[in-house]
Amino acid sequence: MKKKLLYVLFSLVIIILLLGGAVAYGYFTVKSFTPNIQALQQTGSKLSTAFQGQDLVVAKLEAQNLNRQIGELDVKYRKVGWVGSLPFLGVYQQDGQHGINAGKSLIKSVETLIASVEPYADLLGFKTTGIATPSGQPKAQSIEDRIVFMAETLDKISPDLEKVENDMVAAQKELEQINPARYPETFSGKNIRSKIVEIKSTISDSAKLLSQAKPLIKLLPDLLGNPNPKTYMVLFQNDAELRPTGGFMTAYAFLRVSKGRIEPLSSFDIYDLDARFNKKVPAPDAIKKYLNETYLNLRNSNISPDYKVSMDLFYKYYKDIPGFPHPDAIVAIDTHFPVEILKVIGPIGVGGWGNFGPQNDPACDCPQVVYQLELIADRPVAGFRAGRKAVLGPLMHSMLANAMGSPKHTWPKLVNVVLDAIKQKHLLFYFLENKTQKVAEDFNAAGRIRPYSFDYLHINDANFGGAKSDMYITREVEQEIEKSDNITTKTVSISYNNPRKGSNCNLEAGQLCLNGVYRDYIRLLVPKGSKLLSVVGSEVKEVVSEDMDKTVFEAFFTMRPQSSSKIVFKYELPPLDLSTYKMLIQKQPGTPSIKHTIILNGNQIVVDVDQDKEVILN
Repeated sequence: MKKKLLYVLFSLVIIILLLGGAVAYGYFTVKSFTPNIQALQQTGSKLSTAFQGQDLVVAKLEAQNLNRQIGELDVKYRKVGWVGSLPFLGVYQQDGQHGINAGKSLIKSVETLIASVEPYADLLGFKTTGIATPSGQPKAQSIEDRIVFMAETLDKISPDLEKVENDMVAAQKELEQINPARYPETFSGKNIRSKIVEIKSTISDSAKLLSQAKPLIKLLPDLLGNPNPKTYMVLFQNDAELRPTGGFMTAYAFLRVSKGRIEPLSSFDIYDLDARFNKKVPAPDAIKKYLNETYLNLRNSNISPDYKVSMDLFYKYYKDIPGFPHPDAIVAIDTHFPVEILKVIGPIGVGGWGNFGPQNDPACDCPQVVYQLELIADRPVAGFRAGRKAVLGPLMHSMLANAMGSPKHTWPKLVNVVLDAIKQKHLLFYFLENKTQKVAEDFNAAGRIRPYSFDYLHINDANFGGAKSDMYITREVEQEIEKSDNITTKTVSISYNNPRKGSNCNLEAGQLCLNGVYRDYIRLLVPKGSKLLSVVGSEVKEVVSEDMDKTVFEAFFTMRPQSSSKIVFKYELPPLDLSTYKMLIQKQPGTPSIKHTIILNGNQIVVDVDQDKEVILN
């Protein structure tokens, strides 16, 4: 269903066809293949252009042409099938046939997928002029109408996805028969070996993506409240005050979704919830140590870097507080999400609260919506305004109303905002139902700390004092890896920089305190069994523990505005199979992209981590 999956499949068809043709043409020089190969290249180019132009009508036509042309090539290629029995040359002829067979399977999967997404093509941003409106599909002019239609019909494409998956598996099996090592690096000026490796890798990644997306698509109607309505708790995590799962839990609101129609309900200040929480639960050690709080407040319950673990703790006590709904899921957002939505729909007005927009506000050098939210929630005011952090509900209501009424061309942009927010961990999901939770975890939308058999790194910061300084702090990471005598030693240096002048944080001044002295509780999650050798830059004695099948290094430091700081961890990895050096870097929710410079035995690469990334080093 995802547009990116379609793009991968279109591209792969073209590459596979060129591979099959190159083998036939390059190794057997059968001149009669030349017209077929040229026709495939021309059609493949047209298909690529149509897809890049998001023209589903032309793409559908060119996919049909490609299917016919590869069939014609297959018929001709089989006429030289006798070469397959010859020594040396035979294996190359067989590879060419495997490549053509894989191309045929992929073309079938593309055609099936195009047919499946036709009813939803306009929502995904494809041009559909010339495609007949499917029976029962409304001529919708609002996003809400289209979401309602999806909720009522999306379950019907599951059989098509099974066909797509079967065809992709068939293509994978064909490609498994091709050994890239027997090919030269280049042939007639074209890359051969690397292209074969790339094709096999991309097909494998695409199959994995489809496997993850399939159960999500199957569940979407249920998540959209069809047949039974769903209630969602939306939790606002203020990433300007970074906490382990993305930010300080400031406010929350409730939504009801019924057959695709979204109805905002009530919203609340997180402090109101804590006022109703009358149990004396001992606070986690870090809260006691750095916030000097003896008992747990629900606003501090997102102490685990794993969103599910944190929400398990939060919901354990929330569900016993009388008078509040029991939601089907808890969905966390940070400030990045409304900013990106407002970039698409434009500035909005929220009755009783003011105007909100994505444009830069010089008062904070940050998006205006972020500054306005901080003003409402944290600026000292005379008197008392109950529930002033409950602006989340009205803001969401206005954003939803404007989004649902947005013109047609904004629909795919909004879809991409949601998908990017999930990928970059600005939007997290916690489901009370186990089956749905597993789907979210498989889709990497649940903020889980993931198991991994090779090198692993997750850096987790918690702002335990420093106002909203994370709005201005930038981070860079350097990982230096040394391998010798079966021992791997890592030095991980995290540099912090806050260039902005500090705020006047005296309550008597009545000013908004955005930038203060930063008090950072930092944890590194590394492979279980790692041995800490030293920590430089911590103001407390480091702590080593184990959690979530990782070894955890804990430290703490402070940093003033207009200054920089660095903390350095040196440790030894446990015995791991690092003959091919693989590393998973998991991004902390709520953080922007962070530059990682990775040095392995003197060789350096730079990776921008804006999502979870697996890095393979030579």
